Amino acid sequence: MSKKKKTIEELLEEALVQEEKQPYKVPKNWKWVKMGSVITLISGRDLSTKLCNSEEKGIPYIMGASNIVDNQLDVERWIETPTVIGVRGDILVSVKGTVGKVIIQELDEVHLSRQIMALRSKDTVLNKFLYLYIQTYVEKLKEVAKGIIPGISRDDILNAPFPLLPLNEQKRIADKVERLLSKIDEAKQLVEEAKKTFELRRAAILDKAFRGELTRKWRGENADITTANEWIEQINLLKEGTKTKYKDQLDSSILEKLYELPREWKWVRLNDLIEASTYGTSAKTNDDVTGTPVLRMGNIVDGYLELNNLKYLPNNHEDVLKYDLQTNDLLFNRTNSYELVGKTSVITEDVSERFTFASYLIRVRLFYKDFLASYVSHYINSHVGRKILLSMVTQQVGQANINSQKLASLPIPLPSQEEVMEITSWLNNYRELESKQKEMILVEENIEALKQSILSKAFRGELGTNDLGEESAIELLKDVLQEQVK
Repeated sequence: MSKKKKTIEELLEEALVQEEKQPYKVPKNWKWVKMGSVITLISGRDLSTKLCNSEEKGIPYIMGASNIVDNQLDVERWIETPTVIGVRGDILVSVKGTVGKVIIQELDEVHLSRQIMALRSKDTVLNKFLYLYIQTYVEKLKEVAKGIIPGISRDDILNAPFPLLPLNEQKRIADKVERLLSKIDEAKQLVEEAKKTFELRRAAILDKAFRGELTRKWRGENADITTANEWIEQINLLKEGTKTKYKDQLDSSILEKLYELPREWKWVRLNDLIEASTYGTSAKTNDDVTGTPVLRMGNIVDGYLELNNLKYLPNNHEDVLKYDLQTNDLLFNRTNSYELVGKTSVITEDVSERFTFASYLIRVRLFYKDFLASYVSHYINSHVGRKILLSMVTQQVGQANINSQKLASLPIPLPSQEEVMEITSWLNNYRELESKQKEMILVEENIEALKQSILSKAFRGELGTNDLGEESAIELLKDVLQEQVK
């Protein structure tokens, strides 16, 4: 028996957002509808990397958020046997791992992985209008993302409230918003150029620091300093009698590419410096602020600890003592998106013995940690250290991982104890310049807030473009739903 088709009235009732669930009031000729009623939603599919190539044979394979860079598709792989195809004009949204990146597809065809969904607008909605609206709604999607590796479901998008407007009003809004945003983008470009100049200078200083060039003059004036070999001998004496579970997991080709160091320096493995390392607690946390705060991967930002969005364990929980944190311990983020895995921070005095840490972090306790912790953290967070570190990443769907064995395998350029202190002093003083970067980021945030303000006004009907004499959007909705009645 064939399934009875729904009437237009039944379809309208399903498509319209109930008044109590509408986000805010809109002009009377607009209508709040469920997004699924005016778009087609395409979910991606993962294919074996064995089917991919880097020779531009076939169509681009969009694997995830890492392929959306500066509002453009950055293609690294192609595939000749696509199964889920996004077409020109689709709105692509990253829905797993780093969620909420949005772009209009400008390539003719791409294959979509499970980390990407495509929103294809029906005739009732203009692509540009849908794209602009998704940018205002993306924070809501991030909020509902579920799982340790955040994910957005189909229902999250299909049931999202969407303001349906007359087509002419959609066009007027899209045109006006694009004009306003282009002026904002010009201001943002100036900020980006300033940041890039700062970042290039930062990268140059870090490069010189870990090649020994920053302290070349200092070494010449301190010829009587000890060498790295002598320091390693002292550490080895401290390690006598201890059992270190360690298996080298570094590709030999990486060792062949290591750059030459000053004669007083030595390439060592992080394991040579480690007194102890451990994963954190996997115990269920809560929001009771009277408990012990648990640092998680989101609390490590650009080499610093940000003590917000905390979770807690009861103060008498066994893991609070088991996974303690001391001043100059290192916290290493072992699992995250590819862009963020490996973030590292030094435990400061205000955190020491007051916090514990979660299982997606590794606590690394070094010998001579008062001297080495900041130096090693600066190195791991620098482009020099990250380049090697990321070559050791194990990638799975939606996440990247570096286990404790691979971390221990990381090559470290080690100078003498005295030179470590000198380099660390240089780099810590450089934090004053980092504050300038933070000021630029604040300006960028203000620009982004202005952009969101414009978009917010646009979708509330406050840009002065609406014509109440135009036909109600309900007629548009009836047209698209009529196809389901036939």
